[in-house]
Amino acid sequence: MPNPLLTMTGLPPFSAIHPEHVEAAIDTLLADNRAAIAQLLVGGGPYTWANLMQPLEDIEERLSRVWSPVSHMNAVVNSPELRVAYNACLPKLSDYATEMGQNEALFQAIKAIADGAEYPRLDIAQKKIIDNALRLPPVRRRPATGTQGALQGHHAGAVQSHRALRRKPARRHQCLVETDQ
Repeated sequence: MPNPLLTMTGLPPFSAIHPEHVEAAIDTLLADNRAAIAQLLVGGGPYTWANLMQPLEDIEERLSRVWSPVSHMNAVVNSPELRVAYNACLPKLSDYATEMGQNEALFQAIKAIADGAEYPRLDIAQKKIIDNALRLPPVRRRPATGTQGALQGHHAGAVQSHRALRRKPARRHQCLVETDQ
C-alpha cells in the first residue's frame, strides 16, 4: 500500500495515515528536498524567482503539507506509536532546517536575486520571502527613488521611530530601578 502522506492531494486522509507512514515519508521528502535543492544550485545561475525561489517554495510547501497532518494527529489522536514516530522526525526536521539556514550556496543564490535586476519587479510577497530568506530588515538597503522612494524613506523613519519607542520603556524601567536602589 502506498504511503498516504506522499500521495495525498487535497485534504489529508487522516484515517489512512498510520504511525509507520510518518518517518518513512519524512525521510523520503527530506532526501528528495536535498537532491532538488542541490539540482537547483548546480547551474550556478543566473537565478530568478522562477528558477530558484518558486521551486524552493514548492519544495517547502510539500514538506509542510506532509508534516502538518502528522503534527495535528500528534496533538489530537496521540498514541505511543505515533509519539515515537513523531519524536523520531523532530531531529531530522531540525537538522534539515539548520542545513538550509547554513547553506552558503543557497544564500548566495538568493542574494543574487535580491541584488539583481528582477528584484524591483517582484511583488511585495515575493520580496518579503527573499528578504526573510536573507534575514534582511523590512527596509531594504537599496537607494530610494521617486514616489516609491519617498514612501520607503517615510517607512524607514517610522521603523526608526518604532525602534526608539521600543527602547524607551526599557530605559525608563532602568532609571526607575536605579532610583529605587
